Amino acid sequence: MPSGNISIDYAEIVRVAGVMNQAVNDINPHLLTTKTTVEGLLDNGLFMQQSSPAMKAAYEKLTLSLQQAVESINSFATQFTKIKESVEKMDAEIAASTNNPS
Repeated sequence: MPSGNISIDYAEIVRVAGVMNQAVNDINPHLLTTKTTVEGLLDNGLFMQQSSPAMKAAYEKLTLSLQQAVESINSFATQFTKIKESVEKMDAEIAASTNNPS
């Protein structure tokens, strides 16, 4: 942890935001593959007339909930990127006003 009040590594922010966005791209397809696998099990390897449809519906709901949670990772990545952009802009404005005082 930095010893000062503020420390910003623009490249690290970009890198981490990319990792976060890639995680979403990697995780959601796995969730869908798993859902398909579970549905196959409940249709064939663990079929019960009443329970299987109920479990499929519950697992579909769980998958949707997980997908929504994973998608929120993108919101954090976007927030980090916006902070970086705002700080870069502020830094440039301060430098410009310092170099060209009115």
